[in-house]
Amino acid sequence: MITSSCKSDLLSESKKEKITELNNKAVEMRMTGELSEAEKLYEQAFKIDNTNLSIHSSLLGIYIQKDEIKRAFDFLEDLPEKLKKTDYYFQTKGNLLEYDGKIKEAKEQYKKALELSDIGTIRNEQDLNRLVNYTMLETFAGYKDKAVNRINDVLKFDWLTNDNKEFLETFRNEFEYYQGNGALDFQNKKIIKICTKNLDSLKQILRRNHINITGSSFPIDKNERAEIRIKEKYRSGIEVLGISECD
Repeated sequence: MITSSCKSDLLSESKKEKITELNNKAVEMRMTGELSEAEKLYEQAFKIDNTNLSIHSSLLGIYIQKDEIKRAFDFLEDLPEKLKKTDYYFQTKGNLLEYDGKIKEAKEQYKKALELSDIGTIRNEQDLNRLVNYTMLETFAGYKDKAVNRINDVLKFDWLTNDNKEFLETFRNEFEYYQGNGALDFQNKKIIKICTKNLDSLKQILRRNHINITGSSFPIDKNERAEIRIKEKYRSGIEVLGISECD
C-alpha cells in the first residue's frame, strides 16, 4: 500500500510538470500569434487534467481570439458536472454571453456566480486582488454601489501603501462610473480630451473626484496647453466640475 501510494504521488507530480511544460510552450506560441499551435498544446494539457480551470480558461481565450464563440460555449458545457455548479462556470458563461452581445443574460449569470463566491477577510496586500475580483463581479451583477462601498471601507485600512490605495482607487472609480456594459466599460473606445495650462492641479482635481486619467501629454512649448485624456464614461463627472473638452 505504501509503495502504491508513492507511485501514485510520483505520477501526479509528473502530470503537473507536463501540464506546466505544455502551458509554458502554449503561452509562448500565443504571444507570437501562433494560435493554432497554442491551442493544440492547451488541448494536450487539458486531456491530462480536465479539471484544470486555468488551462480551460486559456483555451476559451483562444476560441474567442479566433471568433469561435459557439465552440467556446460548447467547450464550457463539456466541463464535468461538478464544475458546472461553481462560480467559475457561471462567471465564464457570463463573459461569453457578454462577448456575444447578450448583456442582460450575462448579468443573470454573474448574479449566480456571486451567490457562490465569498470575499473572505481582507488582511494584507495579497488579498487586494481577491477584493477587486469580487467587487468587479458585484458590479457586473448590478450591485455597483455595494462594490464601491466595499472598496471605500478597505481604503480606510492603515496598512495600505500609496500604491495599494492608487490600485484600489482606480477600480473604485471604474465601478462608480460603471455604465452597465460589462467588461466593455473598461475599454478605451471613446476618449475625452481636456486641455489645461496647469496639468498637476487638474490631475489632483480629477483624482479627488474619482475620475481616472487614461493618459496625458506635456506641451512642447511653454505657451502651449497640456492635454489630459479620460474615458467617455466620466463625462458626467467633468460636467459637474464645469470642465470642458479641448476646442
